[in-house]
Amino acid sequence: MAYKVMRLRKYYDAIRSNQTFFKTSSKNRSKILFNIIKFLNNRGKIIINNKPVVAQIEPTSECNLDCEMCIREKIGVPIGSLSFEDFKKILDKLDCLFKIHLSGQGEPFLNKEIFQMIEYANNRGILINLSSNGTLLTNNIIDKICDTNIGEIAVSLDSVNKKNYEKIRKGAKFEKVLENIRKLNLELKKRNKETILSLSIVIMKKNIKELPEFISLANNLGVKKLIFQGLQEKQDYVEKYNPNAKQESVSELNHEIKEAVRNAKILAKNHGITIIFDEEKTFGCIWPWRSIYITWNGYVTPCCKILNYRKPCFGNILKEDFWKIWNGENYQSYRKLLRERKAPLACNGCNRV
Repeated sequence: MAYKVMRLRKYYDAIRSNQTFFKTSSKNRSKILFNIIKFLNNRGKIIINNKPVVAQIEPTSECNLDCEMCIREKIGVPIGSLSFEDFKKILDKLDCLFKIHLSGQGEPFLNKEIFQMIEYANNRGILINLSSNGTLLTNNIIDKICDTNIGEIAVSLDSVNKKNYEKIRKGAKFEKVLENIRKLNLELKKRNKETILSLSIVIMKKNIKELPEFISLANNLGVKKLIFQGLQEKQDYVEKYNPNAKQESVSELNHEIKEAVRNAKILAKNHGITIIFDEEKTFGCIWPWRSIYITWNGYVTPCCKILNYRKPCFGNILKEDFWKIWNGENYQSYRKLLRERKAPLACNGCNRV
């Protein structure tokens, strides 16, 4: 029951914060809704006639930090940024999206055309969410955020302790990021924006006991939503982790995590804070039916957790026909395996399968 309530809360947040959908033309709304209906009817099929409902599009793979658990530079893919023109080309092919996550391996606000992308998506009735490390939330960026319609901004904050945080997020300053979050939150409220500001926490050995403490920190910052997610345990990630990151694995600590999350939820309820931890239970992966991940240079992978688009290569949406990719042999193979609750090679270790 708790899991279903949490999922309903996520859908509620998406609808509540999606002002652009209700402001777009009836033609756009109808196209989006009809595609959602087709997706619901296609669940479990191998060849489908709906387009993605949700897309995660990487605005850049460039980053200003060197995070302890990041494998960005170790997988050997090119580093660069998505151009506004290519973003428009992608949306012309994915013309009935309900939501876009503008995030990937890099820091979104390093892309100088990010707000053009947001505005373009806004005009098509698409909900925009993004994730940031919070270091670049200057007064100018905050002003631009408040001049657009963003559904949710999740700021990564993996410790309530300065020393731990700066060890994990190398290059970031704890006090400065907290100040940036406060300033953004105050300005959003001042302008009566519906944007949800949340904190995203990667659970590691070093911060499991801190999870309940995040409630007090979030409350002090005025943040009403926390997203907990375990350190990625997929086999291809673990193989590339540095020794420090490998020591932070929590795969054997399910009991400790559940206890910490349970205690955090008890405290959160008293402060009206929502906790999202959808690793507690899963009914199987639906990404190859509902969602798509697109790198800054147009390559398609079936999931945001498969960062190396060459293993396997599903295609490039900027160079190839969308339907040829979406219903190609690789997508058909993934849908078939996931329908049977079997893990494709690239998904080994994922808790969604």
